[in-house]
Amino acid sequence: MDHISASTEGGLERSIGRRSAIAACFGASAGLIAAACAPSGGAPAATPGARLQGPITYVAMGASDAAGVGVERPSVDGWVPVLGRLLPQPVRVVNLGIPGIRLREASIVETGPALESRPNLITIWLVVNDILNGVSLDAYRADIDSLLLRLRSESGAELAVGNVPDAPDGSGYLGLPDGPRREVATRWNGVIGDAVARHGATLIDLWSRWPVRANPKFIGPDGLHPTVAGYRSLAQVVRDTLRDALIV
Repeated sequence: MDHISASTEGGLERSIGRRSAIAACFGASAGLIAAACAPSGGAPAATPGARLQGPITYVAMGASDAAGVGVERPSVDGWVPVLGRLLPQPVRVVNLGIPGIRLREASIVETGPALESRPNLITIWLVVNDILNGVSLDAYRADIDSLLLRLRSESGAELAVGNVPDAPDGSGYLGLPDGPRREVATRWNGVIGDAVARHGATLIDLWSRWPVRANPKFIGPDGLHPTVAGYRSLAQVVRDTLRDALIV
């Protein structure tokens, strides 16, 4: 598995100039930004009848979770590289995750490099920072529609979109008590589900499929980012979703 990361582990620069930084990273020498990883136990097989039989170019659009914040070896133990090892090989992984970024910013900064990589699989998990930063649900609805429309029309890639997970009780996830948090998550997940259906994408239903609520050890001390075990579980949920949708 080839891995290219355009993420940083420091704070986010929210200016549009961040796009040029990512593009420069994306176009740099492979010896500087790419690390080869071999999956253990042999290359996973594609699902019979799957639309992608390989080789796969996989692009992850996201924020700190895609970047692997919260673990000591994000390029190994983050959910994006773990997923790369779970997919049928060979796989080229382009990780565009930027800590702190919101959907609208990512649409500006990450879409260009995503399209330039000529992917046949793109995952998008961009929602938590929008909620934390007070983005209106109407604005988010318009932004996710615009992003999926562009990716669908310009890439031809399979698109899979993550929603808001159900966190452990008392975790303070999203900065809210349990009841209001679930109400907010339900509304936002409804918007994500509607957008996914409109644009023929695949929903990565983290709310229902990622058992993080029953496994507090999946979330680290900051109450937001997954642990190594949490990232591994998350990657498996994404892999299972792609398999069930006959994508890989």
